[in-house]
Amino acid sequence: MIARLVQVTTKPGQLQDFIKAMAEHNFVILKQQPGFVDAVVLTSDTQRDQIVSIAIWRSKEDAEKYARGQGRYVLEAMTPLFQKMPTIRTFELAASTAYNIGIAQAVSSS
Repeated sequence: MIARLVQVTTKPGQLQDFIKAMAEHNFVILKQQPGFVDAVVLTSDTQRDQIVSIAIWRSKEDAEKYARGQGRYVLEAMTPLFQKMPTIRTFELAASTAYNIGIAQAVSSS
């Protein structure tokens, strides 16, 4: 599995609008994408306008297909809420209690 981490700094006062858009619009689109597994949105307890979202995908190909397609439209729609463009990084999901992936399993699949 693959995790795409998106780090966002919203414009001052736009944090709740961003979260609302994620919950009401973006999650609906994500749930319709082939290979999409889960997503979470985290807000910083010290930097009021900082958000990290993590989307879990079955494969890197699924994540990239979304990024090239619907993901571009989602990013464009959210741009007015951003202080600057988000940082996006991709990671292998190496261990997880939620997805029952352990260290031994992750190492053996490498």
